[in-house]
Amino acid sequence: MGKLFYIIKKAYGYRPGWIYLVLLSEFISFVTIFVNLYVPQYIFRYLFDEPSYQYAFRIIVIYGTVLLGLNLITNRIGFVIAEMEEAMCNSYSVELCEVKSSLLLMNLEDSKVMDLINELKEYDMHSFLGALHTFLHGIAQLATIVGVVAIMSRLNFLIVVLLTVILAANYLVAKKMEREGYKYMTDVQPCERKENYVLNIMGDFSFGKEVRVYGMIPFIHSKYLSVAGEMQRCYQNIFLSNLKAYLFENTTTVIQKLGVYFLLAVEVAKRGLNIGDFTLYFNAVNQFSESIHGLLKGYLSLSKMGLYIGDLQKLMSLPRMDPPNVKESVEMGEELCIEFVDVSFRYPGSDAYALQHINLKIIPGDRLAIVGTNGAGKTTLIKLMLRLYSPTEGKILLNGRDIRQFRYEEYAKIFSVVFQDYKLFAFSIRENICLSERCEERKMKDALDKSGLSEKIGRLPDKEGTLLFKAYDDSGVELSGGEAQKLGIARALYKDARVVILDEPTAALDPAAEYEIYQRFGTLVQGKTSIYISHRLASTRFADHILVLDHGVIVEQGKHIDLIRENGLYARMYQMQAEYYDTSLFHEQSERNEKTRIEIPKELYGE
Repeated sequence: MGKLFYIIKKAYGYRPGWIYLVLLSEFISFVTIFVNLYVPQYIFRYLFDEPSYQYAFRIIVIYGTVLLGLNLITNRIGFVIAEMEEAMCNSYSVELCEVKSSLLLMNLEDSKVMDLINELKEYDMHSFLGALHTFLHGIAQLATIVGVVAIMSRLNFLIVVLLTVILAANYLVAKKMEREGYKYMTDVQPCERKENYVLNIMGDFSFGKEVRVYGMIPFIHSKYLSVAGEMQRCYQNIFLSNLKAYLFENTTTVIQKLGVYFLLAVEVAKRGLNIGDFTLYFNAVNQFSESIHGLLKGYLSLSKMGLYIGDLQKLMSLPRMDPPNVKESVEMGEELCIEFVDVSFRYPGSDAYALQHINLKIIPGDRLAIVGTNGAGKTTLIKLMLRLYSPTEGKILLNGRDIRQFRYEEYAKIFSVVFQDYKLFAFSIRENICLSERCEERKMKDALDKSGLSEKIGRLPDKEGTLLFKAYDDSGVELSGGEAQKLGIARALYKDARVVILDEPTAALDPAAEYEIYQRFGTLVQGKTSIYISHRLASTRFADHILVLDHGVIVEQGKHIDLIRENGLYARMYQMQAEYYDTSLFHEQSERNEKTRIEIPKELYGE
């Protein structure tokens, strides 16, 4: 019942009047049932047992008028209910999107949570409202059953016993099958997630190059067949479970009808019932069977829906970016000091730590470079700082206060970030920079200038209004990898936050463009705290402090020159990269053709 009240409370919060209208509709339905039970008895009496066609005609006219009026009222109420339900479904969809977007990132990356979200795609608010309709209809059916039992018990109580036994047996079998069906549907979800991913590969343009160049279609086809085979086995179990339930129900229905007709025939022979009374009892028996059957079916449907309401409750109870009762705001006038205090982190379901015992203090205006090999934990550390993940152990402080005490919307305002896997949207360039319908034009153009993208944008037909990609509009354009990365940098510059985080911001840029960004780096982050993650250690020359991570542990930290002298991991990595840049090839090219001479700035290879 707790799950039922949960969804009733949610529906009431969306549209309070909905539940009252549904109850009114069910009351009218209840009245209609008893009108249909009793009135035909009097019509047949005045037509056959006590012929009086005048009375019969009057009753028929009144009967038709009442039914017409009740139907008109029911239809009008149904129309209003349908309008309300559409609005409620929209409100639910918006709420669900807000919940998913407010979950901790590590929860969204959890396969169990992904399966939970996938299950709820099958059951939207329409389904939950259907369950509530079933519950409220069941209340009306109970009242109907009480009235009908009172009628039938005057004839032969064995009819009530027979119907109750058969319908109870149907209920027990159907309940078992419903639980089996839910289990099988839960088993299907991981398969559906895999199937959707494989099908998405075939239709997503971002996979198009690899699929064609590497001839992946047969491989993807075999992957799909494998997943489809798993799904088919799961659905076969569901179909078999449903088939057994239907066979049992149909068999008991035949037994029920034969038994009822037999008992009615006995009563007619024994009592000599007139046609009016026979009509009343016959309709009462059918209504009892229908009401009990509807009540049990509704209860089973409600019970099954309760399992999915439980899934919704699980999703709603997952940790959010803002814990309950978080009200603190970040003081905009304060200088910002960020401190990691013995922070360790491991991903859900993993025994291995991605970060261990991190102690770090970032003072206002600091220029910090974080370096290390792939998998060292660099990006994970940044995600913890941004509160996308929550530490497994330890805590992160902002000006001495745990960052989880601040409202996330306020906390996020202090960061501008260019992620390594940054995303551009199929909207206009302006919207991709401002990420809002409101945009400060001068500030946006200044961000484009600083990122080195102004010249490119100026050549486009609609300039900053040009749409990206073709997913949203056919007129969209494609940017090169380097241009797209510059646009990501422009977005971070436009936000103009007090802490700038650049996670491999030049990975897709050519050496000349990379050098240009490095040269501008001081201007881009002037007066701000900056954190720079890069595999290219030439970038660390711009940092005040360098942090070296290895297997989730801080192994070295200090200035560039000091770390070189220590001759540790940083010095070895730096030397390997310096040796990687062999300038002799470019010198030879220069001698052959001065016009195509390419220079690699010394800052990039450490000479």
